[in-house]
Amino acid sequence: MIRWQSHLSERGATIPDEEDFRSFGKLSTLERLRKDLSGIAPEHCGPLAAVISELKRKKTAKAGSLAKGGQRGTPIKLSIAKADLRPDWRATLDEMGRRRDDVDTGMIHLDHVDPPAKSQLRGIEYVLRGLSKVCIDNDMPIDISLQSVQCWVKRQCANGQNETSTALLLRQISKFLTLRGEKKKLRKKLTREAARYARIGRLKRKRKHEWLLQNPTDVARVWDLAEDLLGQSRGASPGTAKRYLLALHASALGLAVAVPLRISDMSRFRIGEEIVRGATGWSLQIRTQKTGDDYERSELWPELTEFLDLLITLEAPGGDLWLGYERRKGTPLFSRDRGATGLTADWISDVWYEHVGTGEHIIRTLWHQVAYDSDVDRTWMALALCGQRSRSTSGEYHVKNQRARAVRAGRRVLMAGRQQARSQFP
Repeated sequence: MIRWQSHLSERGATIPDEEDFRSFGKLSTLERLRKDLSGIAPEHCGPLAAVISELKRKKTAKAGSLAKGGQRGTPIKLSIAKADLRPDWRATLDEMGRRRDDVDTGMIHLDHVDPPAKSQLRGIEYVLRGLSKVCIDNDMPIDISLQSVQCWVKRQCANGQNETSTALLLRQISKFLTLRGEKKKLRKKLTREAARYARIGRLKRKRKHEWLLQNPTDVARVWDLAEDLLGQSRGASPGTAKRYLLALHASALGLAVAVPLRISDMSRFRIGEEIVRGATGWSLQIRTQKTGDDYERSELWPELTEFLDLLITLEAPGGDLWLGYERRKGTPLFSRDRGATGLTADWISDVWYEHVGTGEHIIRTLWHQVAYDSDVDRTWMALALCGQRSRSTSGEYHVKNQRARAVRAGRRVLMAGRQQARSQFP
């Protein structure tokens, strides 16, 4: 510590940043420093943790990879690689991807066929790769025909794919044929089959409902899990990767309770853009991927402030919120390297599986369950919180003060549920 204080004095620094730590010593020196600094000046440990992680990555890279080449993971058995798709199919997918990029960057689209969203293109590619493998396995020409689609559906259902997913993927095949301007008669047949599978799927209980029957939980319990993780983060040793990871997990749960959007939207939150810190708290505004609707929350729940602030202050020099916020502007909210790269939607889902036992989208079901179980009709509340549309009430949900009512009602319901649970189980 004497050496460290002398080092800061020589550099004229009072609040150390990453460069102060980099210039102090090698990895082993910084790890020894962290043990002392975490007790004496824990607010200075954020940049130190970042530098230690950086040096560890460099050390691993310098040691060289132990990989022996070849494909990682389990070899694919039920599909082919995208590179092995028919060249004309690949060309169509690539062209639509370029058009979608143009549309997303604001260019005027004049073509009579709208390019699908990137998520739809990934779904189409998934089907084409599986369909191609079915054709190969059945000694058929690689083509979209009634016979090849029937074989593909049979195999997918035998492997556990449900009717709702089958309906969605049949529509993807039809959409691909529309993009290519081919086989109008087959497209109509596939659309009818998709509708039939969708009807069957609606009659069956969804897997997430089955999970809830076996694993009873509610919104309040999930929030308590988030608060518990937040407490664990505060109790962890300053300057450690564990402390920040616990804070990330807490935010992935807590934010989804208050903002139950789909994981594809949550993974796109950028600090200072979609999610913004103001003088009194955080706000959110994003255009949802699936529906293209604007989702706006001018004030997130005050209870969320400590979750999100902790993500900023843990990394900031001196633990200063606003200095850390300025440094993180424009970077993904969910990140483990100070915003250099964002964590994926799958990461959010994995966090929920680890702590709750199922994916993040269960929170949307839980909010609708709250609405259903309420003595008054709170369907409007659940729809607004989840960023969903209702044809009969669409006008209401586009009015800002009605959205604000929904948010406040959801918060009151959560608080009441937690108080009741705690009174029963002190």
